[in-house]
Amino acid sequence: MQHGKIEIYEKESRDFKPFTHFHSRIQEMKNKSGYGNEVARKWTEIVNGNLISETYPVIHPIGKETFSLYAEFPTGVFEYTLDIDGATALIKDKRNKPVNFSPKNIIESVDPGNINKDPNRIKPNHKNPVMVLQSRYLTDNKPYCINGNHRIFKAYRNNDPLIEVFIFKELEFVPFFYDVLSKALYYFEMDYVNIMTEQSEIGTFTYDFSRRL
Repeated sequence: MQHGKIEIYEKESRDFKPFTHFHSRIQEMKNKSGYGNEVARKWTEIVNGNLISETYPVIHPIGKETFSLYAEFPTGVFEYTLDIDGATALIKDKRNKPVNFSPKNIIESVDPGNINKDPNRIKPNHKNPVMVLQSRYLTDNKPYCINGNHRIFKAYRNNDPLIEVFIFKELEFVPFFYDVLSKALYYFEMDYVNIMTEQSEIGTFTYDFSRRL
């Protein structure tokens, strides 16, 4: 994922072939090690079973606030779909607490492609809080704002002292994915990265994903 390429990613993601990606990565894991071969076998069962009927790209639900987060792979650009309304409900249900940030320390999470430069077209929507993801597997361990980009930008521009931000890392934001392929690919990429970097002691995420289906 790279800042400032939203428009390009929107177009390229339409041509992404999820199952081509899965099978390519599965073959790499098989060739990496015995452990990789075992994980690849489990993912082959999931891909050919639970995922075979899934369609891509997913259709965004009408009447709900959503967010598209794009990931760039050798096989193309994939669109991860996030349910912002659902994330807000989860925050309230779990009574999560925000973190106070100086805007200058969180402005890096804002992708310029998500900022509307025309003030006449900005429609303030503060029903959902400012949310930022940070993941080794999805955002290169860098913070990435999925809701509230304009609020962070405005706070930074106005030199506000603090802004409240909800931060989510790794498995904490899995419930935000509203389609099965997004969840599957995220778990899959965690396994892939750990195998290819020979971190087998971490274990696999196939079981965790399977029980969430």
